[in-house]
Amino acid sequence: MSSIESMSVEERIGRAREVLEARLDEDVPLEELAAAACYSMFHFHRLFRGVTGETVREQSRRLRLERAAHRLVQSDDDILPIALAAGYESHEAFTRAFKARFGETPSAHRALGKAVRSQVMETKEVRAMDVMIRKREPVRIAYARHVGPYDEVGAAWQTLMKWGWTKMMFGKAETFGLCFDDPEVTPRDRIRYDACMVVNAKAKPKGEVQVRELEGGTFAMALHSGGYKRIGDTYARLFARVASGPIEGRTWGLGDPPTMEVYLNDPRKTKAEDLRTEVMVRVEG
Repeated sequence: MSSIESMSVEERIGRAREVLEARLDEDVPLEELAAAACYSMFHFHRLFRGVTGETVREQSRRLRLERAAHRLVQSDDDILPIALAAGYESHEAFTRAFKARFGETPSAHRALGKAVRSQVMETKEVRAMDVMIRKREPVRIAYARHVGPYDEVGAAWQTLMKWGWTKMMFGKAETFGLCFDDPEVTPRDRIRYDACMVVNAKAKPKGEVQVRELEGGTFAMALHSGGYKRIGDTYARLFARVASGPIEGRTWGLGDPPTMEVYLNDPRKTKAEDLRTEVMVRVEG
């Protein structure tokens, strides 16, 4: 039996979703997505909807709108370029779709989001926040995908560690989480998270663990102290700090997700108040 034939339907559809997410600015032909999952066109579309609860077009549109919601608040770009990047040919069409999805216009969403960010920027915690700029090189990762609330990602880590426990035992491989979605924007049951481990070129996918290249980039990093339930507060302060002024002598703009979480200790062996996590967001400038 070939490796693809031994994969579950969820794993095969996951390969197609990976292509869709990596090329979100394109209208990827269904034939390519079906080929990535090794299904015929006849079966692929029905299976994709059965596994994800959305058609390919519905998922693509949702992800583009959610990315647009992030850009409206975290950038100063005009609304029209954001609309065009989301796949809409006019400001009006984008506004109708955005309002149908979020219940408010793009301009209202931007105004509210920036007002909240402005309030956060005025707090002592933001002004005193210790933020470092770090550059990361491209790496090859093995990862297990979780779809659902962030507080339920434990199963993805169990899957990844079962696959790569020897690498952790003998090689101390770097691990981290990739967070793709804002829980204030994306429905809880559609939030995406990857439990990741850096691997070498010989690593092969198996079952629910996939392998891909992760691009490098520049990140702003802040340390989150304590349990994960309040990590959203650290993100909010970090976003505000990046927007508030220069860091290490330069002004930075916020890039698109995913954000990265590097866990410095093991939650299974560490009290919640003693946990430490490096929270990293992509920046440009």
